Amino acid sequence: MFHPALLLPGPTPMPPEVARALTTPMSDHRGPAFTRAREAVEARLQDLLHAHRVAVFPSSGTGALEAAVQNFFRPGDRVLSVATGVFAQRFAQAAAAFGAEVDSIGDYGRPWDQEAILARLTAADPPYAGVLLTHNETSTGILNPVAELAGRIRAALGPDRQPAILVDSISGVPSIPFDLAASGVDAVMLASQKGFMVPPGLGMVAVSEAGWARVAAADRGPRYYFDLRPFFEGHLPYTPAVALVYGLEAALELLEAEGAEARERRHYLLRDMARAFGETAGLTPRVEAAYASPTVTALKLPEGVTPAAVRSPARSFGVEVAGGMGQWNADGIRIGHVGYVSPADLMGGLAALARALGGLGRPEAAGAVKAAMDVWMQA
Repeated sequence: MFHPALLLPGPTPMPPEVARALTTPMSDHRGPAFTRAREAVEARLQDLLHAHRVAVFPSSGTGALEAAVQNFFRPGDRVLSVATGVFAQRFAQAAAAFGAEVDSIGDYGRPWDQEAILARLTAADPPYAGVLLTHNETSTGILNPVAELAGRIRAALGPDRQPAILVDSISGVPSIPFDLAASGVDAVMLASQKGFMVPPGLGMVAVSEAGWARVAAADRGPRYYFDLRPFFEGHLPYTPAVALVYGLEAALELLEAEGAEARERRHYLLRDMARAFGETAGLTPRVEAAYASPTVTALKLPEGVTPAAVRSPARSFGVEVAGGMGQWNADGIRIGHVGYVSPADLMGGLAALARALGGLGRPEAAGAVKAAMDVWMQA
């Protein structure tokens, strides 16, 4: 009878306006109605990101990463992956699968060591053709300083050694602002099912002016389905996900109405509420507040408590939370607070978690709900 509350890092809850847009009568994907919607979506995404070009195509987020790899690199190119979590590792695997020679740097669940990264790049001979960065690492709940590092890379390397800097922000943008034009980044990859509040099925790649020049070059590896050039030139090379584009148009209208500053404040408030709950309930936040993600909080469970022991009763109480990933798979959970989630929504989910933990002999979890409420009341 009741739909479960989704406190996941994706897929995320869907606003009713988006659900209605998904039922728009099917139209000719090359006709005027859909062309208007597609062009409106691309224009709004360009404004949101300060991007030079945007491609929206049927895909998962992984497909968006593959598209970036295929359009920016040739087989044999040297690529440096800054890999501190599962999804950064997947990005590196995608590059390797298409023939790049990938080196990795970074420690799982730790913030970036920018000095070590810069030292690796400046010493490289031949120079690296690309750098793979993850803006918001969904597996560990870390927000990385992409623009800061990209600026330092641009300043440290000569004009003939500049790599393509590609950024996975699938669980970051639009919940976290990102100015592509000012960042020094060449491309940022997105997906529909997280902060955009649309069902899974749309991948997006936004490029800067310099990034578009790299994509337009003919001397890349094989490209077909994920060839971004037709999209950036305003063409549709194949049938798009018509209903999802209508849904994305509605979502972008909602995001625009809320405003970037209010949206960022809301997500940081949700983060602080989730962290306060965890700290009081004996679920240790995995990362320090200084670099904790505003869209997903990774928590370490108490000794002897398994993720399934928490998630299963929480599900029976109507709330879905995510398990840990990678090195934190066996002893962690992740609370998603991204997209169409209000403080009241999060409070209900935390109450369900408290009840689940109480059934496991953790009575302090009841006080953790009050700790989260106190954060909300003081906001």
